[in-house]
Amino acid sequence: MITGSCLCGANAFELDREAGPVTACHCGQCRKYSGFHAASVDVDDVPLRWVRQGYVTRFVHDSGAVRAFCGGCGTKLWFEDPEGWTSLEAGLINAPSGGAMAGHIFVADKGDYYDIADGLPQTRQA
Repeated sequence: MITGSCLCGANAFELDREAGPVTACHCGQCRKYSGFHAASVDVDDVPLRWVRQGYVTRFVHDSGAVRAFCGGCGTKLWFEDPEGWTSLEAGLINAPSGGAMAGHIFVADKGDYYDIADGLPQTRQA
């Protein structure tokens, strides 16, 4: 089991498995939302238990994507795709996470101020 929380601790969770593959998304939405890129873990296949769920704010994009963040400290919490899958922000997870970077998506939209040089798979779109 892994645990995690937002910066202020108002939102905390438990997950009955290790983080597993972590995907870095470089799309324009994730860059604006995070300031760089989003690193996330797919959580559709296992129950995510919120031990504490404080003030959660949701932003619904025109595309139908929902991004949730802590209304207290602003920490990114999760992303819900319009097609129904959910990913948890990898930075929330306490170490050891059992996670490992698996690859990069939407690299065609990445910022021009950095290179991806880790040798992991890169996909122009998702």
